[in-house]
Amino acid sequence: MQIDIVLEPDSPARFAELAALAENYDFGAVWTANHLAARDPFMCFMEAARATSRIRLGPVAISPFEVHPLKLANQLFTLNEFSNGRANLVVGGGGGTVIGMGLKPARRTMIPHMVRGVSECVEFIQGASAKRPLDFDGQLFQIHGYDPEWASDAPPLLYIAASKEQMLRLAVRLADGLMLSDTPLPRIDATMAIIRDALVNYGRSESEFRISNLVSWHVKADRAQAVQEARAKLFVRGLLDRMYVSTFMDEDDSAFVEENLGAFAKAYAANSPVIEGVPDRLVDALVEHLTLTGSVDDVDTLTELMMSYRQAGVNELAIRLYGQPEDSIRLLGERVLPALQ
Repeated sequence: MQIDIVLEPDSPARFAELAALAENYDFGAVWTANHLAARDPFMCFMEAARATSRIRLGPVAISPFEVHPLKLANQLFTLNEFSNGRANLVVGGGGGTVIGMGLKPARRTMIPHMVRGVSECVEFIQGASAKRPLDFDGQLFQIHGYDPEWASDAPPLLYIAASKEQMLRLAVRLADGLMLSDTPLPRIDATMAIIRDALVNYGRSESEFRISNLVSWHVKADRAQAVQEARAKLFVRGLLDRMYVSTFMDEDDSAFVEENLGAFAKAYAANSPVIEGVPDRLVDALVEHLTLTGSVDDVDTLTELMMSYRQAGVNELAIRLYGQPEDSIRLLGERVLPALQ
């Protein structure tokens, strides 16, 4: 099972340092989150590419509705050239960034033709080549005379951010892999059933298709500190979708979480463990089922949970790190990777 890490989009120098440390422990890839007002992920990765030689590099996730596929291809191919063919990209429909850009009013609102937009973006990037010009005539995107003569012969790896059936099937049809977001174990079997059915339909091998799940890691020497960090970041755990929450909460509790999303968003914005108006028993359940949280003494138990994902068919985990990432990289590298590889 491949283990990757997902880092905050920190300064290029800091990012390079952490990427080099991860490479020393043989992680598969370093990803970075794509926030509304974050440093540009591709520019941060240039220093990381210079400081490393094996580990793969790329952002999670970028929507073609926030960056036009032509410009996204230029950025991706530049990183791929500079890293000697080690670039990754997760293409998604769009979350907080497209909301901030005024492209959709709320996170529950779908962008019109979202699935088609992601499909055309991936098809365009896959069709681009240093060997011949490309004219792309999609319904949403039209690009003529695209000819990146300088692009690397080794293509970047393309993932699609997916959670529901349409996007899962699209990923299997088009991409090198897919990345789930904080999918809890009680939901994995149903998700894998859709993926496996699509693999059969499109004649693809499960062993060659990359199935990743992004999960957050909150493990500290002090368990209370770990729980506080996990609570503060709950809002972005699968954006607390009822599809996930209902697998371990009853209907009333699931509805209560839905009705109080604003409290989770407020805590996230303030980086606070205090989620106003939400009972601790519900917050504790969310932390337990949507995160990997505990003290250093809990690492073996958390590793067993990660093994359960592998047994279900997930072949990659993208571990989202927050405070003290060096400590987490070392702990994962020394205690978790040997058990999962």
